[in-house]
Amino acid sequence: VGVTGCLGKFWERDHMGDGMAVPQVITRSQRISVLVTAIVTVMIFSDQNLMSPNLTMIAKDFGLDASGRDWLLGGMLSTLFFLVGAPASIIAGVLADTRRRVPLLSAFMLVGAIPCVLTMFVQNYYQLLATRTFTGMAIGGVIPIIFSYLGDIFPNNMRNYVSGGFGFVSGAGQAVGQFLAGATGESLGWRFCFPAIGIPSILVALGALFICEEPKRGAADGQQKFGSGFSWDSVVNILRIRSNVLIFLQAGFGCVPWGIITAYLNDYLAQEGGLEVLNATYVIMLFSIGAALGGVFGSVTGQYLQNKNRALLGIFMGATTILSIPPILGLVLIPNGIKYLPIFFALAIVGGFLASPTGANVPAVVVNSNTPETRGSALAIFNMCNDVGKGLGPLIGAALIGGKLLATANELSHH
Repeated sequence: VGVTGCLGKFWERDHMGDGMAVPQVITRSQRISVLVTAIVTVMIFSDQNLMSPNLTMIAKDFGLDASGRDWLLGGMLSTLFFLVGAPASIIAGVLADTRRRVPLLSAFMLVGAIPCVLTMFVQNYYQLLATRTFTGMAIGGVIPIIFSYLGDIFPNNMRNYVSGGFGFVSGAGQAVGQFLAGATGESLGWRFCFPAIGIPSILVALGALFICEEPKRGAADGQQKFGSGFSWDSVVNILRIRSNVLIFLQAGFGCVPWGIITAYLNDYLAQEGGLEVLNATYVIMLFSIGAALGGVFGSVTGQYLQNKNRALLGIFMGATTILSIPPILGLVLIPNGIKYLPIFFALAIVGGFLASPTGANVPAVVVNSNTPETRGSALAIFNMCNDVGKGLGPLIGAALIGGKLLATANELSHH
């Protein structure tokens, strides 16, 4: 709350977009490119949560007990998944400042899609670890590329909408993948969903390479001349912008609970929460739908507040984050969830809706606070902080679960 509340005050000075937006006519080819980029986003993010509904099934397949499930699948694998995305994001962001974004986007998508298909054939935990590592690299890399790409199509008075749209389609992708995994896991096995997502992703990546149009760098800001791209001086300048520093801090700390939710909530609700796999998947799907709708609401409201008074945008993001905590806690703390399934559905939608406006607006803040030739690098640092937070989340969750199990065991030993 302190970070997001201070953001508007600092952004008054740090904002780079004032007076730079030009009347922008989105051409037909650019509209097609944006549509294809949205499809790319859906497909790459549908791969992210394919394991979550079936952690227990995967653990049994590899001979792991409940502790191994929580530490190796939920903790270590999920942590590595996001942590490898951090350096991939830096590399992709630097390249996005100096190279054509469309080939980069297709290449990073293939880095994730091909191992996704190969996950069907893994025979042990370490092979699974290897394939999921490549998926983490792909997701980490595409985010700065996509925002750098879209930032040169849309001017600053439209970027909150674009950021919210990205949040909507990425959330939709996660919901589609997670629902597919949960709906088919018990009947077709946990492996089926990986080629079902990976093969279409390969086709989409190749299609994007030939369909998407490369925009002129800086055109949406009225700049026809720009710097040479990445340098260490540019990194120093990025960190001198206070809005950037605040957003990076918010991303790191704010994504820790998201990492826990992504890794554990589905399996936790199915096993410890007593909802069973399919009902738990419905809850997570509704959470994702609520997050997608909240992202749209947040982007529209955020753009309005930014145009009126940027200080209000930070207050809005902090307030919605606070209000999201009670319904999400309710999902975890209410016992015997199968008896209160409608309440769980309502809490999931409301919690997802209120938790997402911040994420829908912060990428636009980064884009608007940095010049076209450094946006990729700034977005890379932002996404690196995101990935570190999401990577630490599963480890913290595993430690908390381990502590809870130990306390329960000690309590039972005294009876």
